[in-house]
Amino acid sequence: MRAGDNIGVRSALACVLWLAGCTGEPDGKTVEPRPFSDCDPISYSYCSFPFPSTYYLREDSASPTGWRVNLGPTTLPFTDQGDISYQPRPDFWNERDGFSPLAPFAIDIPNLSLDGIPGHDQIGDSLLDTSPLILVDIDTGERLAVWAELDMSDAFAPARALLIYPAVPMRNGHRYAVGLRNLKDTSGQPIAPTEGFKALRDGTATDNWDIEGRRDRYTEIFAALTQAGWSQGEVTSAWDTIIASTQGITAKAEHIRDDALAQVGEDGPEYVIDAVTDDYNENICRRIEGHLTAPLYTEEDAVSTVLTRDADGMPYMNGTTQVAFTILIPRTACEDPRPLPLMQYGHGLLGGQDEVESGYLGEMANQRGFVIFASDWTGMKSEDSDAIVQMILTEIDRFAIIPERSQQGFGEFFVTAKLMQTAMVQDAATQFPDSDGNMVPVIDPDTLYYYGNSQGAILGGSYVALSNIERAVLGVGGGPYALLLYRSADFTPFFVVFRSVYDDSRDLAFWMILMQTLWDSAETAGYARQMNEEPLAGLPAHRILMQDAIGDAQVTTLGAATLSRAFGAVQVGTPVKEIWGIDTVAGPHEGSALAEYDFGAPPIPYENVPPDGDFDTHEDTRRNVKAQEQLWTFLTTGVVEHYCDGACDPE
Repeated sequence: MRAGDNIGVRSALACVLWLAGCTGEPDGKTVEPRPFSDCDPISYSYCSFPFPSTYYLREDSASPTGWRVNLGPTTLPFTDQGDISYQPRPDFWNERDGFSPLAPFAIDIPNLSLDGIPGHDQIGDSLLDTSPLILVDIDTGERLAVWAELDMSDAFAPARALLIYPAVPMRNGHRYAVGLRNLKDTSGQPIAPTEGFKALRDGTATDNWDIEGRRDRYTEIFAALTQAGWSQGEVTSAWDTIIASTQGITAKAEHIRDDALAQVGEDGPEYVIDAVTDDYNENICRRIEGHLTAPLYTEEDAVSTVLTRDADGMPYMNGTTQVAFTILIPRTACEDPRPLPLMQYGHGLLGGQDEVESGYLGEMANQRGFVIFASDWTGMKSEDSDAIVQMILTEIDRFAIIPERSQQGFGEFFVTAKLMQTAMVQDAATQFPDSDGNMVPVIDPDTLYYYGNSQGAILGGSYVALSNIERAVLGVGGGPYALLLYRSADFTPFFVVFRSVYDDSRDLAFWMILMQTLWDSAETAGYARQMNEEPLAGLPAHRILMQDAIGDAQVTTLGAATLSRAFGAVQVGTPVKEIWGIDTVAGPHEGSALAEYDFGAPPIPYENVPPDGDFDTHEDTRRNVKAQEQLWTFLTTGVVEHYCDGACDPE
């Protein structure tokens, strides 16, 4: 049943709440309930805006939220690239029980002036009584801080989306209202509401069920705005949305984790060591290459595939797959054999486990004393790159291949960690003789840390939230992707491909929000509240150290700030800059923290575009000695120390 189809409840309630709400033209004709159309009549010009909205949800008593996404057959923008023309299907999105807790909202308002609208450097202003922008929890009345910007990613776009970002994650399963008021255009003139919205705001009768069928919803929206101090008559536009439940976002990944570990058993997976290289380099005494057998939960053991689905929509094991892994044992373990902590490493964008062989990691492992291991992140590894480009070009409605294969990657990460904490401990390849000739294991199976950089931080946060790893370091990461990608130089080529298919920049804004709804199941933004505020069942509250670099051209620090607020992180010592919503403490500090490092990069653009130039600090923090010392102190003690003399800037 789509929202608005229940004649006995919805139609009657609309009549009671809005006296004229069930009549159309002055002749008094009754507006018959019907499914909502594919375009929202309160939009200014772009069919699917404002978005996300309950306009694109239907009631579903079987879902955790009581709702289900209900995008129409023509709601998704038509794909047109010469010989490749088709109408994308909304099937994967329509499985969801709500929208993303951190994705932006989008609306297109012609010639909108940003004067008075808080940007990312004025977040606190959104909570002022004078703010023209509001985000309010209809269920609790709580106001959330937000900020907004026009989408400038296409310099020549004739029309632009206004992107409205929550500064902290919205609560799972809650209903939120977004409101805009007292807006002006670029000539200083007031912006009027659309006729569709004006009819809802002012109680004007229409013959349009897309309006009449949700008057009851708008009564609740306006009540929430009024309670927050807004006058209904001044509202230029407003809408509501439902945030996906925790179960709706995490259930598949949790099931894969539990089933995969059950399948390999207490002794861990079957494995084969393929190569052992001794005296590998000045820091690593032994490099071990191998592969293990892990359960497979995708339809195929290949790129461009999605998870299996049983009758309840949950993944099921579909055979097995081979997972390659790399283990690096530092020289300190060979020279003084003893059990050392394990560090699982997460690699960067569309890369591979060979990133673990970066010199700084080997040097840190040898100086600090830990064993590093890594595997490829299925779904976002090098072999997925071509499949992603092809998907954008020819089957964008199968975007689910990225987050769903990435959840298969979660399962492989869990199984690899299980191997390291079981059979590998006693394998001859990880044992060395002490002074008496006794073979000593160099792996401590009881101590496991996680460290990921870039993509390894963006996806790695989800992996940590799903695990019993209590402390992790996320380097140059952040979220959500719907915020990060616009400002990332890495994604410029993908945007070029996208624009070869879509020539309206608002299509990109719409797809970014849609993609985030699916990406939530595989990236940290979808697990932001579950990291430590609301841990998943049976798991501890995780402590996270975020380390980022001012001027990062690949992962904007705005994303690190967003997640840090979600984690309840603080800045320790003298910060490079103050950040709204993140307290500064003298330290030392036990808990989550954000540490920013400034290496002298030029200012990044204020707008949502990548930096222009060759100065990129993305690799600098991980190689900084003070950042490494901070990292290791945190992992081994849980304490965040500030090792810089003043702010962490160039010396």
